[in-house]
Amino acid sequence: MKPSIKNIVYPVGVILILNVFMHCCFLIAIERPIFYYEYLALPFIFTFLPNNKLRWIALALTLLGDAIVSLARFYFFDSFNYITKIPSLFFSHFSFSFWIILILGVLLFSYLVYAIVKGWGHIVNDVTDKADRKKWKLFYLKFLFICFIIIYSIDIKTGNSFFNFKTIGNNHTNFSQSLLAQYYNDAKIFSKRYSPVNEIQDYHNGSITYKYLKTDSSHHQVLIVLESWGYINDATIRNSQLQDLLQLKNKGYQVIMDSSTFQGGTSQAEARELLNKTGEAYYSIIQNLPNKVNSIIDLKNKEGYYSTALQSFSGFHSSGYLFRKSLGFSSIKELSFFKDSLHQPLNYNNHYEAVNDEVVFDYGIQNAFSHPKSFTYLLTINTHLPFNGAINDKITNEAEIKALPTKESLGQYCRLKEQFKAIALLLEKYPIDKLVIVGDHPAPFVNTNERDFYSKKWVPAIIIKKVL
Repeated sequence: MKPSIKNIVYPVGVILILNVFMHCCFLIAIERPIFYYEYLALPFIFTFLPNNKLRWIALALTLLGDAIVSLARFYFFDSFNYITKIPSLFFSHFSFSFWIILILGVLLFSYLVYAIVKGWGHIVNDVTDKADRKKWKLFYLKFLFICFIIIYSIDIKTGNSFFNFKTIGNNHTNFSQSLLAQYYNDAKIFSKRYSPVNEIQDYHNGSITYKYLKTDSSHHQVLIVLESWGYINDATIRNSQLQDLLQLKNKGYQVIMDSSTFQGGTSQAEARELLNKTGEAYYSIIQNLPNKVNSIIDLKNKEGYYSTALQSFSGFHSSGYLFRKSLGFSSIKELSFFKDSLHQPLNYNNHYEAVNDEVVFDYGIQNAFSHPKSFTYLLTINTHLPFNGAINDKITNEAEIKALPTKESLGQYCRLKEQFKAIALLLEKYPIDKLVIVGDHPAPFVNTNERDFYSKKWVPAIIIKKVL
């Protein structure tokens, strides 16, 4: 059987469908190119595999590799560090419906692979003659070469390429990329031996924490890194979300609104705010576990502050406890303390096992006054995605309800607003000298319209200072 036009049409159609499918039909905002070069090599690879089982494995691994890279980018991670987070799923709480959807997704994925391999098998399975098989290999090698030239030519025109390199500052779009190159670059990040923290460059724009707290000498200071608090593009809605905190201007506080650039996820944000370093600093600490780090915690300890780190979830995630221990906090308290010692109920806004962040706010702000000078750091979790929570009609207005693009984004918006209200009430009772709240990164919402509601570059910050 000699190659014919259907031997071009079928693989081209399948490759296009697979890339559209793995791009979630362009309905989800993921940082994936339109095309991965490796898909073009599948017809050629199939000619070397003697049966459909091996072809099934080859195609499944390609699709799985594509999915992992896409998911990692979706959550602001590189692929290998993202894979290391998978065990934390077993320390999380997912709803029954989530597992049903996951099982259905796996079944759909398996059927898709089976159907494609079976269809491809009808084309090349019956070829047993060595001379004919050699022709097939040569045919699909030419197919790979010609398709690659066509697609790469598009990137020469519109994106970064060997022939037309454009710096990151220029507007450009890469139509295609290499999946293997992505994994190679991620492997270099994962296997990198990180320099000591003091040798890692400072955060390029400077952190909000260092800007407002490094040289501050007030007695009681609180820093809150707020999970998935994104910078809302609409100024009116942005101010509405913060209205309870903004009203503190009339209650003995000075209130300043600011913003910060962000890179990566929560781990990188902690390095940004506590070390004034890029995200490499977090991995450097986890890798090297130094006894002493030159951070804002070290500085405050030297100045006589009692430093406390608090969070509503387990320090197991992202090796958070080890990170905070290396920074030299005088006291570290997390889920086990609030759940087992204080007997606080669990929160189910997402899959993380946690107590309400408000419990930690209350404990941290009250206990800040247990010491003559204190620096308290709080990391939240309740607003992490996938978010599950009711819309609080008592604290939202019609404009807010209409402005938020989806039910999940409105629910998460309301949950943040609830937390701001709780903080405002606490500050009326316990006049903290200075409170800094900053977002770690925008929420990685699924839909494009949800992500477009927030800035792709900035996260918000609010600084509240007691007026003497």
